[in-house]
Amino acid sequence: MFRRRGNNFGNDDETAMPSYPMYQSNKTNNGMMSKPSLFAYRYTTKGVVIFRAIVAVVILLCILWGCLIIKIARDISNDGGGNRLPRGLIARPKIERHRFGNKLRQRIKRLELKLEGKSPMLDVNKMESPVLVFTFKRADYFERAMWKLYENHPAQKYVQQKANLQERHDIGRIIGAPIIISQDGDDPEVKAVIEAYREAFEINLGIPLYRIEHYRPPEDKQEEIQVDSWDVDPKPYQDLARHYGWALEQTFSGAAYDLDTQHDRHISKPPLPQRVVILEEDIEIATDFFSLMNATADILDSDDTLLAVSGYNDNGKTQHVADSKRLVRSDFFPGLGWMMPRRVWDGVESHPNTALKSNWAPNGYWDDWIREPNIRLGRQVLRPEVSRTFHFGNIHGVSQNDIEHNLNQILLDRVGVQWEKEDLSYLKPEWFAESYWRRVSNAKLVSTEADAKFYIAHSDVRLVYNSLSHFETLAFNFDIMADEKAGIVRTGYEGIVEVRYGKGEFILFLTPPYVSEGSPPSTFGKKAWTNVDKTTLLQSFGLSIPSEEDWQVNW
Repeated sequence: MFRRRGNNFGNDDETAMPSYPMYQSNKTNNGMMSKPSLFAYRYTTKGVVIFRAIVAVVILLCILWGCLIIKIARDISNDGGGNRLPRGLIARPKIERHRFGNKLRQRIKRLELKLEGKSPMLDVNKMESPVLVFTFKRADYFERAMWKLYENHPAQKYVQQKANLQERHDIGRIIGAPIIISQDGDDPEVKAVIEAYREAFEINLGIPLYRIEHYRPPEDKQEEIQVDSWDVDPKPYQDLARHYGWALEQTFSGAAYDLDTQHDRHISKPPLPQRVVILEEDIEIATDFFSLMNATADILDSDDTLLAVSGYNDNGKTQHVADSKRLVRSDFFPGLGWMMPRRVWDGVESHPNTALKSNWAPNGYWDDWIREPNIRLGRQVLRPEVSRTFHFGNIHGVSQNDIEHNLNQILLDRVGVQWEKEDLSYLKPEWFAESYWRRVSNAKLVSTEADAKFYIAHSDVRLVYNSLSHFETLAFNFDIMADEKAGIVRTGYEGIVEVRYGKGEFILFLTPPYVSEGSPPSTFGKKAWTNVDKTTLLQSFGLSIPSEEDWQVNW
């Protein structure tokens, strides 16, 4: 018999109603069934699909994160071949271009260090000689410079001592600490390099790294500086001069330590700098660069006849240098990796109005400005015979390749000297002047370039130049720098320029006419704190005075 549907409300027979889920419903308290909802079913089904999709995406992201974590952990823990290195020389830091990847790398590094133990922070109270690195937007050059700075930093040896379970001795003064990076503008690729090396220095070596940013106004809002009309574009020099002056003041005043508080670990504030080591984004340092700065720091602090210590020799081509342990005094400021004491920046009471910070490079050419007679004031520079810095930047640089041919041929020392163990007492101004005059005046006097090239194989040789134009000709023939500033020839000491022609044992001296076999002039090596103009200086050297047409800076 057939039964009518809809009249079997009291019947529990399951055959009374088709068992389609969309029509199933609960019974009410009075036995009546509630009205089924097709919309509710469809909504529930759609929610399940969305939930499953979300779960799948989360699982996929977890897998990707896991792979990324494993990769970064392996990068941190290995040197590329699977062999564990001491922490100070883990590997060349990986430059993470994306902020997320950089933050993730830092978290993994911190986790690793919790398991292994951090390299302890070195005593910041001994960090009164920071290294200040200038950079703009050449991230590839900057990274190369930072790698050599990291690889050759003096803190590496203390990490090595710990890695080799050696006794850690009192480290004393740390030249080159902390690290201050002054970035002109906010180029993101340069920022990525800075963050990678912040991790390397702070976590691996225990050396703080600070980043300060110099505001770079838009091109149409930059103030023009009045300069002489030269063939080269002055604007890059002006921009660099502004950046230099600002960053040096931030460093010497200690303000740089308050401008950057984003560190990978807790760091106490260092003391005010007593001296600053200055590098740029395209300068590579030798293995003993910081040893040289450390060994000469006390000399620089105590000798007020010195303006700076430089690691660079403008005439340091391979064929012109030989003695890696020799330092000399020079009247020409070379820059390119140098150290300046606080007394030069702030000035001294005994010589008022001589502070460099008081009227920094108003014409925009900061290095030539320092070489001006009224700024240098007869003070000298210490420099090595074999350079401890190498200028490798030749693309988009400030100098615009005007001396690229010479810069790329400078020999960077590969010997490595423990300068702290060397006797540098001969660099005292009076001792150096006496011994230098003796060697120059006793050199064999020749009259031609051919004779000079012949006799240099057997003894020191002296060849006289009678004017700046004559010196330029000799310099060209001997393949050395020919320019001068305010009458001071490049690398010159009292007008004398030296090279080891042919990289031999003996030295060729190019000298003004005043040099003779007799006693030196009373002012020889004693011109500190005197403002001697170009004409007076050339006359004292016995050189002819250039005509109005020739009166120009050869730069």
